[in-house]
Amino acid sequence: MYRQILGDQRLESLTQEQRQRIADEVNQRMLGIVQGIKLGATELQKQVQEAAKQSAETQAKAAATQPRTAAAPPQTTVKPRSTTTASGPSRKSSSLTGSKLDVKVERDGQVVRQVNAELNLPNLLKVVFTTSRKDAAEVPFAVGQDGRIYARTEADRTRVESFGGVAKPGGPAAARLADWIVVTTQDPSGSGLRLGIARPLGDSLANLRRATAKNAGFGLLFIALALIGIVPISARLTRHLSTLGDAAHRIAQGDYATRVPVKSRDEIGRLGVAFNQMAADVEKHQTSAVEQERIRRELELGRQIQNEMLPHTPLTFGLTEIKGVSVPAREVGGDFFNYFEIGPGSPGVPRDIALLVGDVSGKGVGAALLMANIQASLRTRLAMGQGLSALADEIDRDIEANSPGPVYATLFVGILNPVTRRLRYVNAGHHPQYVLRRGGAIERMSSTGLPVGLLSGRGHHEQTMQLNAGDVLFFYTDGCVEAESESDDMFGADRLESLLVSIATDGQGDVLDRVESAIKTFRGRREPFDDATMMAVRVG
Repeated sequence: MYRQILGDQRLESLTQEQRQRIADEVNQRMLGIVQGIKLGATELQKQVQEAAKQSAETQAKAAATQPRTAAAPPQTTVKPRSTTTASGPSRKSSSLTGSKLDVKVERDGQVVRQVNAELNLPNLLKVVFTTSRKDAAEVPFAVGQDGRIYARTEADRTRVESFGGVAKPGGPAAARLADWIVVTTQDPSGSGLRLGIARPLGDSLANLRRATAKNAGFGLLFIALALIGIVPISARLTRHLSTLGDAAHRIAQGDYATRVPVKSRDEIGRLGVAFNQMAADVEKHQTSAVEQERIRRELELGRQIQNEMLPHTPLTFGLTEIKGVSVPAREVGGDFFNYFEIGPGSPGVPRDIALLVGDVSGKGVGAALLMANIQASLRTRLAMGQGLSALADEIDRDIEANSPGPVYATLFVGILNPVTRRLRYVNAGHHPQYVLRRGGAIERMSSTGLPVGLLSGRGHHEQTMQLNAGDVLFFYTDGCVEAESESDDMFGADRLESLLVSIATDGQGDVLDRVESAIKTFRGRREPFDDATMMAVRVG
């Protein structure tokens, strides 16, 4: 079949693609032959069945023509051989003896198909061997059951014979012989052939040495090029890094205006830009820290001013006692209280007592300074004997005329005569202040005018209240009733009044201590938002 296809051409002169195409055509022809064998077997089976049928009909006619009284000869029934086989699995086996190929298909122990062929085994194996690479110096070979060696060329066959036992039917599957590696495997079709391939180890080692030498040469070349480029770059990097280090050292010493020059747009340039941005941020933060420190000092100064303006010791006249307390908050506020003697007085007779409680709007140093200014003005005007209504009106106009922005203050000014127990007062927009009567009753001293500085010129009215021995005057600012708990509830005026009624009823304990303790308990861990300022007068 190969000779018919090749004609005058030689197999060795063909390319790999042409060889593959010829092998495909041979396979197609072999498939056609197999199909022809199958069709011939089927036709032959049909003829056998037809002959058996005709023989049975002839015997039946001959028996019918004989006399009825004659003894019937023995009859032989010819049954056609059935082509139907059991449904068991089939098994195919093949054997190769010399150049004869025998293929059998068995089912349930019976041969159902058999093919015998005469092969030109050397030519067939040469075609198979052409699939190996010649440039790799590989030697493909095959060993028959009879020990015959098949190779691509006579030189290859001689080489394989030199391998000894590995090139025999029962040889090992793999072996290393001097500079060769030989691997063999049994033909899986059952032909008995042992297929193998040998590859020279020396060529692989030579190729490995050549590849190693080439890679080493390239590596040394790359190292040389890298050194040529790295040396100047490293020098430049070192110089720029030294500049950055010096600038960082100057910033650490306090020179926050330090900047580095940026002369390129590469990584070093971007690093310089980032450093300058960092230096600018540090300078800004330092300026902010200095400003915050200045504000903190101002707040502390305001706290000191506020504290110095408050009385620190109780004032006692016989059985009359006056004292106050201020619970500070974080922020400086404008709360204040004060008490002092006024008027000329007489020998052995106590002078009148001025009672002041106020709260300036806003917080911070400005509120503290305005509170100090109001107290100074009140001391001066009360010492001059000015009436309470006129005093409140003048302070009202002064704050509106001399204070920037919408600033005002709530103010309670009272004058107590400790002999007559008569209290004159003006409440300029302040919370109602309380009188705790003996027996549990309380009275409010409500507002008699607007806060000073809010809407000046509206006037303030003076009120008078007669006190009795044992009565208690309680003054406070909004920090008491606006104290908040941890659940955001407000202490409130109603809770304060209930507490004062309880204090007035039982008459036990100091009113300032009890109110301060109740507010602190109500607030819990919540920080106070505003100063809680309180003052109490126990009338003797």
